[in-house]
Amino acid sequence: MLTGLRRPVRGAAGLALAVALLSACGSPPAPVAGPPEPGVGPGAPATRATRSTPTPAPSPTARATPTARPTPTARTAPPARPSAAPPSWVGDRRDVVAFAPLDDPTDVTVEGRVTDAEAWSTSKVLVVAAFLDTVVDGDPDRLTAAQRRLVERALTRSDGVAAAALRAQLPGRPGRAMTAVLRAAGDRTTTAPDRYEGLMSWSAREQVRFMAALAAGEVVSPAASAYLLAQMRPVAAQAWGLGTVGASAYKGGWLRADRVTRQMGLLDGYAVAVLTDAVGPAVVQSDGDAAHVRQLDRLAAGLRERLAAERAER
Repeated sequence: MLTGLRRPVRGAAGLALAVALLSACGSPPAPVAGPPEPGVGPGAPATRATRSTPTPAPSPTARATPTARPTPTARTAPPARPSAAPPSWVGDRRDVVAFAPLDDPTDVTVEGRVTDAEAWSTSKVLVVAAFLDTVVDGDPDRLTAAQRRLVERALTRSDGVAAAALRAQLPGRPGRAMTAVLRAAGDRTTTAPDRYEGLMSWSAREQVRFMAALAAGEVVSPAASAYLLAQMRPVAAQAWGLGTVGASAYKGGWLRADRVTRQMGLLDGYAVAVLTDAVGPAVVQSDGDAAHVRQLDRLAAGLRERLAAERAER
């Protein structure tokens, strides 16, 4: 009996001694095995089951990200509307519009038609050209101060008395001198009379060709052509029609409310001419005669638009 009791004492003392020795060596004590976890035992797999970490509840202040809306499909732009057609006077029986590019003056376009095409005061340019040709041999520098004043009044103010004074100084027959200027500029159809040159017929086509020749320095002489163009700038009271759209040089012609009003000039690189046969109201001018100012304004505006379209197509 005594022997059986001493063995547990020795086992306990040995265990205590082993623990003391391990503590003295700094080794951590062996963990004491607790009760086996459920599902773990001699018949369970060797790997320990891992506990799942609970998902934290969402913060009460966190807002759910809104679902992005689908990007709308870009709409196809509607087709551009075709631009309005440029003005045309084809078939017009009360107006005429004519033009030619200065770099191709033989390409003359004429649209519209009038019954009569009297030159009226546009013929004053022809009187001055004949004067320069026959009196001063094509050299404007030889003009006297008095002659210069007559030229200025005839072309800027459309002064009939000044034009008549210049015509009276032409040697020989005035009509022949003026017609010679026309022929030299390439006009084979227009013939000037010795008197009342304003009554002569001067077509829009031939006026366009005459203005193109002026621009090219081919009327009388380069110096004479430049001088004529410099004088073809009417006073403010007569600056309607082509004067409202930026013509660099132009001269008008008019007489009565029941007759043709017309202009010829240079506009945007073109030689041009416009006529209306008594369309619209007539306005009395500084010379006492009447001109269809509003209709010439409309024709000039339409012509400028047409020339822009012509340039875009070239």
